[in-house]
Amino acid sequence: MANMQKGVLAQSKLYFAAPVQNKDLFFYPVSTGHFYCEKGYRVERKHFDSILINWVIEGSFSFLFEGRELTARGGQIALIDCFHPHIYCTHDALESCWLHIGGANTYALYQELTSRFSPILPATERTKECLLDIYSLIKDSRQLDSSQMSLKLYTLLMELFRAGGAESSNSIADAIDYIGSRYQEKLTVEEVARHVHLSPSQFSRKFKKQTGTSPYDYILTVRLARAKELLKNTSLPISEIADETGFASDSNFIYFFKRQEGISPLRFRRMVY
Repeated sequence: MANMQKGVLAQSKLYFAAPVQNKDLFFYPVSTGHFYCEKGYRVERKHFDSILINWVIEGSFSFLFEGRELTARGGQIALIDCFHPHIYCTHDALESCWLHIGGANTYALYQELTSRFSPILPATERTKECLLDIYSLIKDSRQLDSSQMSLKLYTLLMELFRAGGAESSNSIADAIDYIGSRYQEKLTVEEVARHVHLSPSQFSRKFKKQTGTSPYDYILTVRLARAKELLKNTSLPISEIADETGFASDSNFIYFFKRQEGISPLRFRRMVY
């Protein structure tokens, strides 16, 4: 289907997906297209109840994000919140393949992606492959049941998470490995930051941006996971388990275990799996 919108060139294509039931349960596509645009292309709407995933093949794509203008260029993917008022355009020229999706927890995943990484992500081979697959299905009017299409859309979203993570510094992966090998020691965030040659504040910001949790909470989570294994697989007393997993004392261990799990270590030990 050709598009006659201002700034959209004649060779552009626009397709709409068939409506689906259970919109609150599944991810679903709304529309997709392959656009060639010139200066003058601009969209301004109050809402479109979807997230726009726009792969910029060539040219530039500018949009407002939290009150400031950002620009994605060739080889990048821009993520746009269309549930709320939004504006996007090109200041020169643009070729892009795009997809509007809605349903399930689409907006929550958009918020997580943009807060953890950025609304502009690299267009990896896998993200392009997933996007083009969905584009082709809609273009050719090939029908999938709601669950199958939802899975394809979820896979695309997860590939965007991978793309954002891959772009982040290897220092965070190094920090995670370091924590995994040293959690039994009296490990501090400052020590891990020194290991990856960052200041504690820089390290904490980068770590939380990539993983969604603070370094301190991650260290605690690793220790508690190991403590659970020892509680279930050994008869070691609580004091030894606390020492084995890097807690300062058995009382400290019990406090954090109860705060995290809602039950005491001994009660956890008696639970049946």
